[in-house]
Amino acid sequence: MICVICGIETDSVEEAVDQGWIPYFYDNQIESGPACSECSEALLEMDENGEMELKEQYQGKVRYKENPFHEVPGESILIGVTIENNLKNILN
Repeated sequence: MICVICGIETDSVEEAVDQGWIPYFYDNQIESGPACSECSEALLEMDENGEMELKEQYQGKVRYKENPFHEVPGESILIGVTIENNLKNILN
């Protein structure tokens, strides 16, 4: 796993959990994650719904190293196009 804020990496999910990583958090209403324990402690807080979010003074200001929640792999795009083309053929 790689922290989306600082880029530090762990060898496994189990190691990240043991070290106190946060699996996801919100920047405004955009889901991001994971975040290492150091970044979580410095930049995140729990909102009124129990969700982790960026502290107000950092919202919209953090440049993320990587964000797997917003990446769309090419494979998914290809599958979507194939399904759409098949549906068009069936309906025509």
